[in-house]
Amino acid sequence: MQVFVDNQLLTLFFCIGAGVAFGMIRFGPVSFGPAGALFAGLALSALNADVALDPVYASIGLCVFCYMVGLAAGPSFVRAIRTSYQPLLVALTAIIAMAAGGLVVGRLLGVETAYIAGAYAGAGTATPALGAVQQQLAQGGEVPAEPAVGYAVAYPFAVLITILGCIYLMNVGKRKPTAEDAAHVPSVVVRTVEVSRPVTMSVAELQDQFSTVVSRITRDGETVVAHPQAEVRTGDLITVTVADDRLAALVAELGELSSREPWHDRSQIDFRRVSVSNRAYVGKTLAELDLDATFDATVSRVRRGDVDLIATPDLVLQMGDRLRVTARRDTLPKITAYLGDSERAAGDINALGLGLGLTIGLLFGLLSLPLPGGGEFVFGTATGPLIIGVVLGALGRTGPIVWALPSGVNNAFNQLFLLIFLAAVGTGSGANLVNALSSTLGLQLLAVALTFCLIHAAVNIVGLRKVLAYGTARSLGGLTGSQLNPAPFAYSMDKNGDQRIAVLYAMIFPVIMLGKVIIAQLMVIYF
Repeated sequence: MQVFVDNQLLTLFFCIGAGVAFGMIRFGPVSFGPAGALFAGLALSALNADVALDPVYASIGLCVFCYMVGLAAGPSFVRAIRTSYQPLLVALTAIIAMAAGGLVVGRLLGVETAYIAGAYAGAGTATPALGAVQQQLAQGGEVPAEPAVGYAVAYPFAVLITILGCIYLMNVGKRKPTAEDAAHVPSVVVRTVEVSRPVTMSVAELQDQFSTVVSRITRDGETVVAHPQAEVRTGDLITVTVADDRLAALVAELGELSSREPWHDRSQIDFRRVSVSNRAYVGKTLAELDLDATFDATVSRVRRGDVDLIATPDLVLQMGDRLRVTARRDTLPKITAYLGDSERAAGDINALGLGLGLTIGLLFGLLSLPLPGGGEFVFGTATGPLIIGVVLGALGRTGPIVWALPSGVNNAFNQLFLLIFLAAVGTGSGANLVNALSSTLGLQLLAVALTFCLIHAAVNIVGLRKVLAYGTARSLGGLTGSQLNPAPFAYSMDKNGDQRIAVLYAMIFPVIMLGKVIIAQLMVIYF
């Protein structure tokens, strides 16, 4: 053990490597994922408390991880509040109710608030909340171990109970399917429509009416790129990208599906996926890109991560987006150079935006907010970077400075610095965990953790399924999004596969993450 005491970098990467290996082990439907690094650190420090890593490791891991979460959440944060307020209200009710219930049970059992708040963070699998609680309690001094102990006790039950809740929702959906369960999930399709009815509309009017993108018009045997101002005429063949549930209405309006597919002929008008790696266009809308006027080209779809999006004019571009561009064959190389289309550039860490953004976040973290009753809300290296990350992620760019990171870079930083934080926290808390589990405190924390997890699952299931009458897919998305943990979400996607799970999960996640951070801090301030 002395080798770990004498070599902190060895300790750090041993905890990460061994922890990730442990996190990959499945216990039935449950695996611990990145939290394995926490348990590896706890196990190592339980054997020898002197292996504790320097607190700077936890601070660096926490601030970068929180900033990455904020940046990724920023673009959907405002949209979630505006468009998904009903499931958000259910999720907010759940995290407030679980906080109240766990506090009552904990207080009745005589558990200290530091343990309760840590258990709340673990039951919500909200790692930034754990860091925020530790900093709120430390007040610039030594970081206490109690919150990490509560977190470690509650975390496994959070994953297990949420997965059991997902299983219940899927079983109920099979026994008592709602209209939403039976509804068709639209997908994006490309079709050629023959205009055989009299029409008097432009391409832009057609696109607005049916939420479609027209990429080509074939008229009198000649195929051209479709421009918004172009008129749609009887006899035209138009190539459209549209959600399949809108296709029938579009065809009924215009004529019939064509047996000919002019877009298969790529001799003059061609199409290609082009990656956005030119920073000049990151954070701008497709309309601002103005490929129509500049290159006589149109964009029909945008591939972001693993999702295809219909290319609407107000869609804000992100680094690494892959645009399905239709243009003259000899123009496509110019468009490729214009947008960048560089995998290397798209994977750049954007050191300027990253450094300035984290500086602003950490400066904001130095502030504290006076609260009624004489307490102070400390933003610290968790809440400060998280809030600033959300703001800068929503902005996308400020003048020449691009705040957003490519999704692959963000995911890599998110995972790495989360592992560093969890390993550092674990190495400083193992002895305390052993003491807790070997006393009545262990059973008390177990009761508090179960209270948190059961209330959270119950409120979400009742609110989503009964009150909002959501189907299985959106109920799963709401429950897993409110929980935050990727394991129940992955389980739901594996068993169900409906993309509506992912949509609602992504909408709810950022708001609830911030909510849990604030609630956890308020616990230790007022209770």
